[in-house]
Amino acid sequence: MQVPRSILIVSSSRDPASSNIAQALITKNGFEQKSGQGIETYLKDNIRLVVLEKLGIHSKPSDIPSDASTTIFISKHVSSSGRPALTAHATGNLTKEAKFGGNPEQVSHVDPSIISRSLRALKAGVLQEGVQIDVTMEATHHGPTNLSVPVCFVEIGSGEKEWTDPVLGEIAAKAVMAADTKVEETRPAAVGFGGTHYSAKHTRICMEGDYAIGHLVSSHSFEGGVSPGVIGDIFSKTTGSCNTAIVDWKGLRSDDRRRLIASLEAAGREIVRC
Repeated sequence: MQVPRSILIVSSSRDPASSNIAQALITKNGFEQKSGQGIETYLKDNIRLVVLEKLGIHSKPSDIPSDASTTIFISKHVSSSGRPALTAHATGNLTKEAKFGGNPEQVSHVDPSIISRSLRALKAGVLQEGVQIDVTMEATHHGPTNLSVPVCFVEIGSGEKEWTDPVLGEIAAKAVMAADTKVEETRPAAVGFGGTHYSAKHTRICMEGDYAIGHLVSSHSFEGGVSPGVIGDIFSKTTGSCNTAIVDWKGLRSDDRRRLIASLEAAGREIVRC
């Protein structure tokens, strides 16, 4: 089935990885600059690339065009370990803490098929280029949280070497372009719960398993106090009539798991253990 999309890619001139990916999009993927747009803008078919001065995590609806059906942010990824990684994830602040953009206890809309296709394309690019780098889905975190369309971040991490590597920039650019694939996702949409911020189980399921996962709620978010209301919003803001929870049973503390399962069962959710 053909699914029409209008995709907006958002880059930041302050972000070296974002600029790296944007350069690969422009030089390798045929984007052409358009004048008179009021913001630095490049176009290719139904895909528009805009360049902001501010970091993507701090962007607001008023900063970017609002007529797209999907928004993909290209960005750097930072981790305490510094381990090289290519990542994709949904955005949102699952608790009252909002240190990195967006509003507290607010999650973005997400299309799990975009997350899944981005991860698969990142993995394919890594294998094709023969580079040694992790490809992983991240738990939902940081802003923006209040855009009216599905949001996905595609990132290069975790340091200056990786951010400016042109090979990684091209791999990430191809992953962003893969989001424009007009084949409808046939796997049911799901929400992931439990595990670490970089959940190998949920990453594997999203790339190769029976479900496409959008939002991912790590065990850390339960420790920080994720509420039943936020959990409800996560399902309602997931494209695809989402009603399935993929729960890493051993990746949650018993008390957190018990409360989560009770909340999911009360809402009539399908629960799948992983």
